[in-house]
Amino acid sequence: MNAGVPLGLSSGLCWGAADFFGGIQSRRLPALTVAFWSQLAGALALAIALAIEGVRPAATGIAWGLAAGVGSGCALVLFYRSLAEGTMSMVAPISACGAIVPVAAALLTGNQPGILAALGVLATIAGVILVSRPHTPARFAPPAVEGDQASPARGGRRVVAMALGSALGFGLFYVFVDAGAASTAGTAATTGAVAAAAAGTAGSHGSPLWVIAGARMSSLAILSMIALVSRRSALRWPGRRLGAVALVGIGDTGANLLFAYAATTGNLAVVGVLGSLYPVATVVLARWLLRERLSGGQNVGVVLALTGVVLLAAA
Repeated sequence: MNAGVPLGLSSGLCWGAADFFGGIQSRRLPALTVAFWSQLAGALALAIALAIEGVRPAATGIAWGLAAGVGSGCALVLFYRSLAEGTMSMVAPISACGAIVPVAAALLTGNQPGILAALGVLATIAGVILVSRPHTPARFAPPAVEGDQASPARGGRRVVAMALGSALGFGLFYVFVDAGAASTAGTAATTGAVAAAAAGTAGSHGSPLWVIAGARMSSLAILSMIALVSRRSALRWPGRRLGAVALVGIGDTGANLLFAYAATTGNLAVVGVLGSLYPVATVVLARWLLRERLSGGQNVGVVLALTGVVLLAAA
């Protein structure tokens, strides 16, 4: 089995767990607070890893990472906000549709998808349509504003829009990390191409670390700019929840590194959708710990969306 498969799958499951607990914290703290301090904690953990490895900076990898961090920084705020306002079992599969972005990148570089990939895209889109239909707020979802009868519908559309925005940001993150990991490993990779660096080649060991380092730098810059233009209460010290928020960031950074290493050995279209399997962990944890429930149609939508991701991974 190609090493990119277990690494990509591990990154997806690790992301799912981090996203679930990040969403929990976003119901108690502003989403920007959770995103900023978790990213900062992840950056500190990454700095320690870089110091231990003693690997020289890779300029190309950092540059691609900076581009990736712009997408992930914006996506995190949208994702945590949508997790806080909506039902996790609905939001997570929608955001996973970012898997379509690396598939589209592969198409633009001349890599035609097979039958499984085409079916996966169709299943994913159908799942989003079903899961995005108006629904009864979940037991743990924030209540509607009193006296505003249209509030649930507007809130549902708002959550779906934020989840779709996060999907786009995560998808761009996959593409740019893949390109950075491949180029700094010494391959002639382009966006959407196979990152086929051989194990042990010069620079291949350290390049994923520096790609993620670049992503962390730019995502923190983006989050800082959002904080400057947001209301003062949007970013504050997490207080006694600092430990939980920090663990979310460390888990997210670990998932990023797993994905970056997977990108050096696997095809972008495959690794990207494997990383997008994170809703599996998020949905399971939400149903187990929060007892979240969806309508029959939305359950079908969740299954279709996850089936589409699996089909894309198998293509």
